[in-house]
Amino acid sequence: MNPAWKEIQHNWLLQLVTKFVAFFVIASVAVIVWRWNRIPPLIPLWYSRPWGTDQLAAPIWLFVLPLGSLILYFVNLFIAIYITAEYLIFTQTVFLASFLINFLSFITLVKIIFLTT
Repeated sequence: MNPAWKEIQHNWLLQLVTKFVAFFVIASVAVIVWRWNRIPPLIPLWYSRPWGTDQLAAPIWLFVLPLGSLILYFVNLFIAIYITAEYLIFTQTVFLASFLINFLSFITLVKIIFLTT
């Protein structure tokens, strides 16, 4: 087993971030499922596009937010194990960035859902 993996498993900050990431991903999926029947056929999701119909997407695209957060977490986990393993501060920074992006993704999802339903 990789020694960096053991270090990550025993660090309290990294464990806390992992728990929060799992919570926000599960909460995101739960919010989508909870409000699924009330979501209109088109929702504003692509805010970087010009205002109007270009911003609209089908509700199934809401799952991109928790899925993207989860993928980013695993990419950051890979980075933490194989690239920044020698320096704990970089590993913690990568994990905290993952937490921040996950949290902002959850807030964005909740705002979109409660804006449209």
